[in-house]
Amino acid sequence: MPALSTRALSRWLLWSAGIVASYVLLAWGVLGVRSGDVVLWPSAAVAAFALIARGPSMLPAILLASWLSNRLLLGWGPEASSLIALGDALGPLLGLWVLRRRPGGWRGFVVMTDAVWFIGAMGILAAAVSAAVGATAAAHFGFGRSPVSGDLGVQWWITDMTSVVVLTPVAELLRRQNWPALRAVLNWEMLQLSALALGGTSLVYLLPTGQSALPIGLASLVMLPLLWTALRLPLVVTSALMAAVGVLIVAATLMHLGPMYSMVGSERFMALQIILLVFSSALLLAGLMANERTLALKQVRDINATLEKKVNRRTAALQISQATTQAQLRFQESLLNALPNPVAFSDPQGRFTRVNTAFNLLVALGSPEIHGRSGSQILGSSLGRIWEDMDSELLSGSLQVTREAPYLHPDHEPTIWILNKALVRDAVSRQIVGVVTSMQDITAIKQLQQQLSEDEQRFRFLAEESPVPLVITRAADAALLFSNKAADSLFRTTYAQNAGLPMRHLWVDSTDRDRLVSRLQREGGAVRGLESKFRRFDGTEVWLLLSVTRGRYRDDDALIFAFKDITEAKEREAELRNLAYTDVLTGIPNRRYFLARAALELRKAQREGSPFAVLALDIDRFKQINDTLGHQGGDTVIRCFAQTCMQQLRGQDICGRLGGDEFAILLPQTTRQVAFDVAQRLRLTIQEAGCLPTATKAGLQQTLTASIGIAEFLPTASVVDVDELLDRADRALYRAKQSGRNRVELWTGEFPGAA
Repeated sequence: MPALSTRALSRWLLWSAGIVASYVLLAWGVLGVRSGDVVLWPSAAVAAFALIARGPSMLPAILLASWLSNRLLLGWGPEASSLIALGDALGPLLGLWVLRRRPGGWRGFVVMTDAVWFIGAMGILAAAVSAAVGATAAAHFGFGRSPVSGDLGVQWWITDMTSVVVLTPVAELLRRQNWPALRAVLNWEMLQLSALALGGTSLVYLLPTGQSALPIGLASLVMLPLLWTALRLPLVVTSALMAAVGVLIVAATLMHLGPMYSMVGSERFMALQIILLVFSSALLLAGLMANERTLALKQVRDINATLEKKVNRRTAALQISQATTQAQLRFQESLLNALPNPVAFSDPQGRFTRVNTAFNLLVALGSPEIHGRSGSQILGSSLGRIWEDMDSELLSGSLQVTREAPYLHPDHEPTIWILNKALVRDAVSRQIVGVVTSMQDITAIKQLQQQLSEDEQRFRFLAEESPVPLVITRAADAALLFSNKAADSLFRTTYAQNAGLPMRHLWVDSTDRDRLVSRLQREGGAVRGLESKFRRFDGTEVWLLLSVTRGRYRDDDALIFAFKDITEAKEREAELRNLAYTDVLTGIPNRRYFLARAALELRKAQREGSPFAVLALDIDRFKQINDTLGHQGGDTVIRCFAQTCMQQLRGQDICGRLGGDEFAILLPQTTRQVAFDVAQRLRLTIQEAGCLPTATKAGLQQTLTASIGIAEFLPTASVVDVDELLDRADRALYRAKQSGRNRVELWTGEFPGAA
């Protein structure tokens, strides 16, 4: 046991050292090539590969490698480096957690769903978490040696996602690769395709940048060998080639070569990242699809081999049977007697001339007793009359006659037969020489039909009494064909009242049904888990979860619906969404909602050239009030303060609680003078509102007061975002606090001035 622990520790140390070295060296290499525009960040792929290969035990190595890269190579401070390192480790760890929860477990790159889960978990989710933490750290602490851009988070996310999707699969596939098996499939095709892909990429992307569109067209042709590789060669070869091609394209573009650099603007690198991301994902999925196809073809070949053996055995049996039959068919009588069904020949007058053995058995008579007699004489009055009527119909001009008829034999149970009659003509003169009749016993079929009819009735009873609401409508015009009791109760009507009537009006959005029909056509005739809103017959609306199947119902192309009422769940969902944007204590918008609305109003004002103002409010000496009244009393004061503010505002104004006793008010279409008047009126109203309990005013100020700072946005102003505008209002508020509280101050420049 100690030896095993030492071996495991040594392996962990080797892996950790390799991960740290790879992470830092790759980061140093990328930054050494071009620190300004990072198209690929291979270190993100190293972190994802480390967790996939060795699990959470690699977290210390990732944290250390990221911190060293951030601190030594990018020049971030210790706090920023630590926070970003935490994001670089937390993102892949969360992606690994999601990946391991794939149904059936994640087994590497085996089937297409493995690639989809990898892209979603390690590509999209893990990169998003790392980018969000990194962008937050950069915004708070600064970006080291580089300026912070507004879309840093998006750039960070796309760079990490592209790096993981392009580079991580090849590392994981190489780790899992069976090298003897790979050497076994090594052939000229693999070498030629690899040379073609790398040579074509070098030829196209190492050309100098020009104005011709030809290189851009040739750039897409480079992907053809890679696609061929994905469909023909092992996935590890495709992934390695795609990674090499991607690195080559990035390097050429960074050297101002190739068609991608001819694109105008700074978005060329993001476009390149998206192209690499899409191509890598497509090739990964195509390779896995080819693997699944190869496996399916092998299974088909195995099935075909099995079927071929069965066909050979069956063919041999049939050949023996045919040889026996051909020997018997030498005589016409033997052929007739070999038929399993009763067969009889009669002359134009209806007299039997020849019958087979099956017919003899049916009537329990020998051939000599049958020949020369009529159908009524041999088969009885009931079947005999039908027999002779069919003969008359044939002789009157019909080509063939078929009927069902019962046969009542005195010594057997009643049976039902199908009679097929046709004329027999002379091969030369074409004159009618007789009638041939074949009979087939359909008693068992009729009994089965009766059983099916009874089963249908039982199924209809089960459907009618099912607690699940079931509805069947015609696909063409949504006419109601069936609804059970549960559906009638759900929609508050009855089937009898609406049978045959169109039900399209029950969809709150009628286009939902059109989209459902289109989706049924795309997805093979079945859709499950679809949510849609319906209107009952009494006018009330209800949210339903649908499972829909397209099929046949009584010769109609129909849609079969099963419903589940999810109205309560949707209402709870709406309530939770409301809680996400509402301050629980006061019932007014919270910080998140206020900032989002303020950003919208700022963009609108910038677009339309209209002014608006932001007020920053703070309750004076609230800490003393809270310490005296207690937290519950302090909460009561805050609620009263919020209600007083809301009562003084217009419908278009927005009041939000930013935290503690800090509030902010947004006044669209408002100049600074109007905003000042509103703030003064609001200050006086708060002072007179009586928010402080009378019994506890001893030791406190006599009335509740507030300090207010105002910042105005003008179309000519250089305000960048809402945070800057709020910062100006906060400075004015701070000035009001310094000037004695219970005041309104306007921001007028570097330092706010009193008004």
